[in-house]
Amino acid sequence: MLIGLCSLKSSPGVTTTTLALAGCWPAHLAPPTVIELDARGGDIAWRYGFAADPGLRSLAAAARLDPEPSMLPGHARPVGGSMVLTVTAPAEREPARQAVAALMPLLRLLRDSPETVLLDLGEIDPRDTGTADLLAGLASLLVVSRAVPEQVARVAEAAADLRLTNSNTRVLYIGDLRDRDAERLVDLPSAGVLPLIDPGASTFARLVSRRSRKAFGSVVVRVAEGLAALTKQPGSDPLVSPDLSEALR
Repeated sequence: MLIGLCSLKSSPGVTTTTLALAGCWPAHLAPPTVIELDARGGDIAWRYGFAADPGLRSLAAAARLDPEPSMLPGHARPVGGSMVLTVTAPAEREPARQAVAALMPLLRLLRDSPETVLLDLGEIDPRDTGTADLLAGLASLLVVSRAVPEQVARVAEAAADLRLTNSNTRVLYIGDLRDRDAERLVDLPSAGVLPLIDPGASTFARLVSRRSRKAFGSVVVRVAEGLAALTKQPGSDPLVSPDLSEALR
């Protein structure tokens, strides 16, 4: 099963949110693997001081002849304190773009696999044909957006295209916004509101920062549990409703 996270504008925190969701996955379920499927280039390998391979490029090369979902762990590395298995993208745009294009046959297989994969899609254009085809095959899509007028306006403008492409599209806001206000911002349901944590906060702001981190964690756990409810584990009963709106209530 594939779950995508994306933005319509660079630097809203898609990668951080994807890793946080994977790290907060319910303990009774198999943890998801993260694929940094950003055709513009990735940040995770650079951030954690990893070599370029194994990663997205080596996975794409291995999948060219005989793509199999079972090959995914061989190209993933544990990331962060939660040791999230992650397939990292090259930092350079062109190698990343080529690897993403080559992985489409494998992604189609992963879509029907019982294992959960979180795709960090980075910034997307939902009107691009190739992107729309990928989004249509996702079990759900979270659009990460800062709660600022210019980014909310981008989401509002793209809402009809996103909803048409994937009916399980929701918006995860980051910033100073009340939940009840988030539901009225655009013509897409809200998945929740994450507080914006400033890594360069002053000493005076540390108390607020600690509260923000606690709130961040509680929202991430709730969203992760809602996404996990979409999965069908081997031997379990089928879900009554696969709709993300119901799962996140």
